[in-house]
Amino acid sequence: MKQAYLFYNDSPLDFPLDESIHIVDNLNLSSEYLISNCKSKHSLIYAPEINMYIDNTKDDISNKITNIKKLYDIRLEKYDSSLDLDYSQEVGKKLFIISDNKLEIDSIISKLNENEFDLFIFKPTDILDVDGHIGNLKITIKKNEDNISLQTDQMIWFDAPYFATKQNGVYDPNIEDIENILDTIKNNIPEYKYKNYIKYNPDICQYHERQTEICGKCADVCPTVAIMKIDEQKHLEFSNIDCHGCGGCVSVCPSGALDFTQMPRSLFSQIASFYEDTVALVIPEQLINDNFHPSLEKNILPLAIEGRKFLDEVHFLILLQTSGKPIIFYTDFISKGTGDAITLINEIFQRKYNKKAIYVCMDEEELIDAQNNLEDLSECKFNHYDQDLDKREIFTYRLFHLVGDDDLGIIKTGEHIHYGNIKIKESNCTLCLACVGACNVKALTAHPEDNSLRFNPSLCTDCGYCEFICPEKDCLEVIYDEIELNKKYFIKNIMAKDELFKCVECGIEFATVKSIEKIASIMAPRFGDDKARIRALYCCADCKPKVTLQEYLNKQNEIKG
Repeated sequence: MKQAYLFYNDSPLDFPLDESIHIVDNLNLSSEYLISNCKSKHSLIYAPEINMYIDNTKDDISNKITNIKKLYDIRLEKYDSSLDLDYSQEVGKKLFIISDNKLEIDSIISKLNENEFDLFIFKPTDILDVDGHIGNLKITIKKNEDNISLQTDQMIWFDAPYFATKQNGVYDPNIEDIENILDTIKNNIPEYKYKNYIKYNPDICQYHERQTEICGKCADVCPTVAIMKIDEQKHLEFSNIDCHGCGGCVSVCPSGALDFTQMPRSLFSQIASFYEDTVALVIPEQLINDNFHPSLEKNILPLAIEGRKFLDEVHFLILLQTSGKPIIFYTDFISKGTGDAITLINEIFQRKYNKKAIYVCMDEEELIDAQNNLEDLSECKFNHYDQDLDKREIFTYRLFHLVGDDDLGIIKTGEHIHYGNIKIKESNCTLCLACVGACNVKALTAHPEDNSLRFNPSLCTDCGYCEFICPEKDCLEVIYDEIELNKKYFIKNIMAKDELFKCVECGIEFATVKSIEKIASIMAPRFGDDKARIRALYCCADCKPKVTLQEYLNKQNEIKG
């Protein structure tokens, strides 16, 4: 059985660690561990943020002891609660090199050991198409007048076209250092290991099985072919082996249909609890290395994340309201969705508290400057149980508390974050409820207790499907890409209301007055003097055939008489 925590240091520490952490000065070990501050075959998880914190923090010894234990506990929480699974793909030695430059080809061959790969050389003009994935890449080449399909395990393609670089297993030395590429393709043999980084809920997806395309942002931002839109069925197709785990699709998904398995929102809420009254230094794990030595002021604790693009407005708001402190996001890249989320949250906090919430730093100088300008945000603290809630629901409850009784105006959202509103002309609405059936995030709801149609703007993903599906003219209008920071935006507002119509035969209420009046206004002129058919328009489903049948029998009796 694995022990939980290992700490390796080749020289004695000048302070103690929690008793749950096994301290060693050499790695000649007989035990196995879950989490370690060093890369070791004796531990399952390497947590580089532990050494980064120890080597650079200005915290006093007592806080160091507490925080080091926290960093181990955070990693354990991730291990226990992440939703990713391990997969593998067999990878052989067949390697294609695509180039028409002899020097480029020779430079690759010179760096490979004899018999290390089965090499095949092609000119770029020979390649018509690339499909498949690492371990099973398929290329189509032009040979005389024929198209020939060939299979390979991996490819090195100099100045590869964009469609080729989206395939997992295709590497371009003009994009990445050739030494790194060669190390990568060697390490992929004989087995390429990968995970399912994305969890998908089609029930709240704004692309899935719609009658028209109103979303699909996830596929648009995916840098590989991991997400494909199947336009005929309006289905999304996911390829785990092609996914790099960047998380960019998660940050642009308006409804929360996509979640990042290594840190799903439910887990993120748990992790955030470790940062109460503490400034979180959010940093992609890839950036933490032996050359990174940031000076960390007191009460700043790293939060290492695996994917650098998955963070959205919900993640940031959870962390801010749990910690009561601003966030420092140290990164070398801001994704489209994350960038829009940061802009939105900062604008909200500026209006509410006149303070900055999220500091983005791309080098150590900016990190130092951010630490010098941090302002306490304890007034925003809010404990909320986020489990089992969708992304929009979490944001609604949390932002509603932040706004309170204030009216902070309207904020325009970015291109990749979608909040909005709708207008309904009540006089034209027949309460057919087609819009309610079209809304899969519960922004539009029907209320039989008072025969009303209600709308909660804060849950709306601004997709426009309700407007598309509404059968009435000049009835429903979507207001795109803005969020209102007032109480009314976060509650169910009555958009239309009507009385129920009673069947003229049996007296049962079966439809709204306006819907019956509309149908009658259209159909009655077509029926001319046929009083029975006109009367049937005002009858329930059970009475309609009775009325028309009785009229038929009456006419038959008149004929016989």
